Formats: sequence, structure tokens, C-alpha cells
Amino acid sequence: MLIQFTIENHRSIKDTAVISFAASKDKSLESCLLHPDEKKSLLPALALYGANAAGKSNVLHALMTMKDMVIGDTAKISKGQKLPFEPFGNTTAPTSFEIVFMYRGIRYAYGFSFDKEKVHNEYLYHWPNGREALIFSRENGKYEFRENVNEQITLSNRTPENKLYLVSSNDWNLPQTENAYKWFLEKLTFFMEQAPASSETVAHIVSGDDKKARILKELLIADLGISDVTVKKTNGNAPVIITTHRVEGEDGSVSYFQLLMEQESAGTQRFFSRIGGWLQALENGSLLVVDEIEDSLHPLLTRRLIEMIQDGSINSKGAQLLFTTHDAMLLDLSFLRRDQIWFAEKNERSCATEIYSLSTFSPRKGENIRKGYLQGRFGAIPFIGGDGLWQK
Repeated sequence: MLIQFTIENHRSIKDTAVISFAASKDKSLESCLLHPDEKKSLLPALALYGANAAGKSNVLHALMTMKDMVIGDTAKISKGQKLPFEPFGNTTAPTSFEIVFMYRGIRYAYGFSFDKEKVHNEYLYHWPNGREALIFSRENGKYEFRENVNEQITLSNRTPENKLYLVSSNDWNLPQTENAYKWFLEKLTFFMEQAPASSETVAHIVSGDDKKARILKELLIADLGISDVTVKKTNGNAPVIITTHRVEGEDGSVSYFQLLMEQESAGTQRFFSRIGGWLQALENGSLLVVDEIEDSLHPLLTRRLIEMIQDGSINSKGAQLLFTTHDAMLLDLSFLRRDQIWFAEKNERSCATEIYSLSTFSPRKGENIRKGYLQGRFGAIPFIGGDGLWQK
């Protein structure tokens, strides 16, 4: 489970920005909270609002870049190749990322800083018995280890300056860093920019009756009019997805007709493509990271996807959701807690993105958050027109 993510000097984010899933002392909607241990309460979902170009998607991009440097294409770069360094403006200071998470009951803190040429520092801590313990640290080419020292010195000497030690040590199956690496590998799922592929949904449909029944159940709940879905595999090409619709006549007769998935509405296609990944995340206890969650979806379908994460009877494995949105209908304190609602706003002078939580405003219980947001009370909305008024 994700506890906290910190970013500095990445795209529009200049100064330190922190997104926290740690639950506040707010007593509302306590039944939705996750409890990785007896002392901690974490949020299952976090919504990030902001005007277009305010930088909210850059928060997600930072997390995606971090994953790419650990298990993606950047993790495989050769010595001397450039790193994905995208600093704020013309600054030359390193970009810094840090992530704090729970994996198999143990808390970890992993972070690093880098520029286009090299990794400047890197560190990994864990709390195996409730006490902080260093696994490794790296500062301008100098390493410090507490366990398995001789082997780790050997591995550090094999790590080029443009590669993370977390990556190179796992290339050589070092047990001390394995769990942190696996968290990135197993627990992060991104739905960004382009429409997500429907491969997970297709896999559920073709894998067996139980998983297919779950997909059909969600399609039925979503009221998309789909009674069955079949997948026809083609040699070397994308599978053909066919939906079956049930129609009742005025005389009580029943008939059926079929459509290709590409003939369905954009909203149906989007919900279908996402639902498989959603169910997989719930099954694995993963973190879903979604940009513009409402894209092409009816507000009630968007709400349904979030409800699946918020409902402890459905989300029994501790899955989480981090998403950006413009959907003001979700600004409802009977649906999301104050600490689940966050904002991204671009500073008018510096053009840097600032990140903050609704909790910092201490809104009253029962307050109309949607109205306050649209009136500009919390910032993070576009300034329209020249009459000095925030417009709905």
C-alpha cells in the first residue's frame, strides 16, 4: 500500500510536493479506510483536482517515471545513455523522487535524485521490527551497506552512474532489495493518456467461467445493456470482441443482437477496457494510477469504479486508487473524505505547481464542497474572463 509520494523538480513541479495516503483524524467514512497494521490507517482512494495545465497529471507522470527507472525501459539503459530528466524550467538541479509504502507487512522508504547524466543519490530503508534500518545508501558514487556488505560492494562496483542500484542489485538477485523492487513490479498499474488496452478484460473473459461472470456482473451493474461477451482470437492480430445485447419486445418476446466492440459507444468501450484491470488490481491489492478517470464515462460509471475501491467487502486485498479528475460531482463529503480530496494549482508568478489537500481548509461537516470549489474557495479552477469572477 502506498503511504506517501514526494516529488521535487519534475516538469511543472519545482519545489517539494507531497501526496499522502495517510488518513487524518477525520472520523467520517472510517469504514472505507485500510489498516495495514494496528497503528496505521490509509486511504483507499485519492482524487486530485485542478485546472487544465495546472500540473496534476505531472504528479502521476512523476510516479510513472519512477517506475520506468526501476522496471521499465530506462532500467535497461546502457552506460552513458541519458536519463529521463525533465526539470522545472531551465533549472539544472537534480530531480528527486521518494516513495513510502507497505509491502508484505513491512514499511519501506525508497528515493533517489538524478539528472540526465547520472544518479546523484539513492537510498532504501525498511522497518522490519518497527525500527528504522538502512538497507543501502548511495551519495555521489559512495555507498553504505549494513547487511551482506561484501556482496553489495561487488554489486555497487558493477552499477554504472546512470543506473539505479535497486535495479542492478535485483539483476543479481540480491535478497535485501528484492521486496522493494517487487513492489514496483507487482503493485503499480497505470491508466495514462491513451485509452488503456482491454487485454486484462479479455484475459478475464477467456480464462474461465468465474472471471467472465465477474466481468458480466459489472457490465450489468453499469447498465450497458450487455448480456454476454465473446472473444475470437485471430492469428497475429488483435482479438475480436463481440457483445451480445438482450432486447425484450412489448409482447414479452426476447431477442438478441450482436455488436463488435468498436461499434459500442466510447463510454462502453472505456468501461470495458478498464474493468479487467480494475478487477485485477482488486485481486492483487495493487495501486491504480488513473489520469482523467471520468474520460468518456457517465458520472455514475465513474462513481461505480471508485466505489469498488472504497467498499471493503469488494476491496479485501487493500487495493488503492490515485486519480486526476474534473468531475465536480465527486466532491461530496458523503462519498469522499476531506483528506481524500487534493488540489493542484499553478502559481501565477512562478508558474510552478502547488499541491495541497482539502483538509488544509478545515471545511465544516456537511458543507457543500462542490459549490465552494466551483466558486473558487479552494483554488485549482480556471480563471475565465476578465471581470474578476470565478465562473462555473
